[in-house]
Amino acid sequence: MKEKIIIKRGNSILYDGTILDMPIKEESIIERSMEVFGDEDPCVIHMSFVVKELVTDLLDIFEDNNTTLLNVSDYPDQLSFINFDDLTNITIELVGRNK
Repeated sequence: MKEKIIIKRGNSILYDGTILDMPIKEESIIERSMEVFGDEDPCVIHMSFVVKELVTDLLDIFEDNNTTLLNVSDYPDQLSFINFDDLTNITIELVGRNK
């Protein structure tokens, strides 16, 4: 997964980089690790797996909606894992997709 994204609030860039390195809440990683592995203290392998799953969920939203720009507020439950205090007025732009 080499896709790049830009996360913005209005015109302010909050994150610009690869999708796998996007800011993800630690509690979301732990929660998904509990669901998948029953592991509340995930090792690096479990954390990597969970991050890849969360990123895949995000990419699926882009694909399902046939778009490269999402308003996070349109997907509050699915994108609540993104690590910003306030997800209001945040957009995510998919700027590169390499398979």
